[in-house]
Amino acid sequence: MEQYEMPVDLRSVNRVLLDRGMNMDECKIMCTSSQIPLREKLFFRMIYELTFRPFEVLHLKIESWDRATGEITARKTKVKYNPRTGAKISLPRSMKLTENTNLMLRTFISNRKKGYIFPGKEGRPLTLRFFEKEIDRYAKQIGIQQDKQITPTGRVYHLVTLMALREAGERHHDQDGGDPAISAKAAGHTMQIKNKYYKKGSFEEAQMSYEKHHPAFKEGW
Repeated sequence: MEQYEMPVDLRSVNRVLLDRGMNMDECKIMCTSSQIPLREKLFFRMIYELTFRPFEVLHLKIESWDRATGEITARKTKVKYNPRTGAKISLPRSMKLTENTNLMLRTFISNRKKGYIFPGKEGRPLTLRFFEKEIDRYAKQIGIQQDKQITPTGRVYHLVTLMALREAGERHHDQDGGDPAISAKAAGHTMQIKNKYYKKGSFEEAQMSYEKHHPAFKEGW
């Protein structure tokens, strides 16, 4: 008789992984290590500092970046739906890079004037799968990757991932005394979640709070 395999609740899996989370030392290594090439390190830093979703960073364009101030706008964001009209809504979010990351971005962009910041073939952006493999590869190379086995399937999940890096950026801001409501706004949580659990805050409030409480900004990584 074929053995029945219980389905894995992915939400529970993600919760288990995030409960462990990446600590500050692990994040700092992934954002500053000389063993990581500029392109990959820049991608990791932008996720951690901006707390944008990995796919949002992947689709960032040069035209949405202010070279002088370091402010950058994510225009391809998580789609929300208006229940009354059925219309799709994608609201841009703007945040500011640390000075060092902005300098790294200038170096990486060089003389390019437009297009995706992280271009792949034929003008399209690189894939998330590429960067997921890269963060796993370098985390293992540096010696900080840890795996967690989830029952009942026995599947192994990595603890150092793109999404874990994003979650850690938001969490580290909050742990330093930053307002969780403001970091939720910066991270682009759904309107339903924000209206239910968080007070509303502006992007300006988010930037001021990140500069005060986010370790990458405070310590000048």
